[in-house]
Amino acid sequence: MIKEFFKNISIYGILPIVGKFLNFLLLPVYVKIFTPEEYGVVDLFEVLVLFLFVFASLQIPTAFGRYFYENNTQEYKKEIFCTSFVLTIIVSLITIVVAYLLKGPILRLYIESDKYGNLFDLSMLWLFVLNINTFLSFIPRYDNRPKLYVIVGIISVAIKLLASIFFVVYLRIGLPGVIYGYICGNTISALLYAYISRGYFSLNFSSAFAKKTLKYVLPMLLGAVVIELWKPMLRVCINTFFSLSVLGLYAFAARINSITTIVYGALGTAWMPMLFEKKDKLLENDNIKRISGLVILCAFVLGTFIMLFARELTLFIGTAEYLDSVVIIVFLLFAGVFKILSQLRGFGPYINDKTVVVTISNVVASLVGLAFFLLIGDRIGICIIGLVVLLYEFINYAILVLYTQKKYKMNMHNRWEIPVLLLMVLSGILSVFSTNLLYKALAYVVCFAVACVIAYNHYFKDKKLSELLALRKRA
Repeated sequence: MIKEFFKNISIYGILPIVGKFLNFLLLPVYVKIFTPEEYGVVDLFEVLVLFLFVFASLQIPTAFGRYFYENNTQEYKKEIFCTSFVLTIIVSLITIVVAYLLKGPILRLYIESDKYGNLFDLSMLWLFVLNINTFLSFIPRYDNRPKLYVIVGIISVAIKLLASIFFVVYLRIGLPGVIYGYICGNTISALLYAYISRGYFSLNFSSAFAKKTLKYVLPMLLGAVVIELWKPMLRVCINTFFSLSVLGLYAFAARINSITTIVYGALGTAWMPMLFEKKDKLLENDNIKRISGLVILCAFVLGTFIMLFARELTLFIGTAEYLDSVVIIVFLLFAGVFKILSQLRGFGPYINDKTVVVTISNVVASLVGLAFFLLIGDRIGICIIGLVVLLYEFINYAILVLYTQKKYKMNMHNRWEIPVLLLMVLSGILSVFSTNLLYKALAYVVCFAVACVIAYNHYFKDKKLSELLALRKRA
């Protein structure tokens, strides 16, 4: 099963890896040009657009995929495509109109400044093209054309990268240049996906299918909003107790942590198709435990490296202004481990059709995290930000995994995980309180050696033993 897991990564994970890697390349550009305060503004508008995207998309691509295979005739597919596409445009425009009606309160309460009205206008244009592009991107996926999907996705990200550099570095138009880059990338991508999907365009709008789609997606909206609401709420708390420059430090730390989410994103993307396709095999023996344990080892090797050399990475990628983000980076790395493990081990609600558990989990985690933030405030400095994010991911992990273990009566934890996590904790402490590069290098050698020993004893050695037993059985 481990072999199949990594095979799935190679199929479904290539676009997230390439896309996030190219996005990461923009980080050194932004932090060299923008101050932490300006970078904080960029982060606020990115999160605002992604939150409004939940309303604008209304999960219509999910409904489109749900009914896409019910009838194989071209006329049927043209009809549901036209209906879904028109609904996407209508809902997008309604979302943008409502956002404009609330423009003043959003700028004052969320951005905490009225001087970024031009960025708000550009963000709404970005929201529109992002939503159209996202819907059209599902066509080659549902139409079994994965190569086209990956190629167009990579082109889109590459154009966004080049356009952002052109507007921000060459033309030097400041913060609007970031949004212009996003708009260019999504527009070109949408046009390419539209060309690929040209065979589906028609005027066959179906009122009956529109009602069917809305009936399917509206119950899911609350859960999607709850899950996505955590991000803007966290930023409001940061802005309330700290400043925009601290928000910029958090945004920088999150982008540094995207080095790990490149890998985690690929693992997560590979996991869901495999989970639904081979759930019976995965539930047998200790397959879940072994796969998730291997992911922990990967996270341990990569995470301790970034932790121990976070200070050096910050100075290499950014400037000394961003050094205070090191403590946040450490917490975010731990949070990332629990996030990916929630996917791998907290699968119960997804295969048991109880996704309401995921919503409840996010609600509980959000309320506890925000209550903790409001209770502590700025009394322990900016490390409260990373601590709250870690708490949020840990609560999600605990609820989803406990539900899954109870439902399927399986143990998914390895004994060696505790010493590995303790070594990560020690690495984080060393990273924050020590500037001695030699000590940190020696600590990483120890961590890497421990990971190798665990991998050999629990994976490679077991594999050789099973192969030997199989040969004896054949003989």
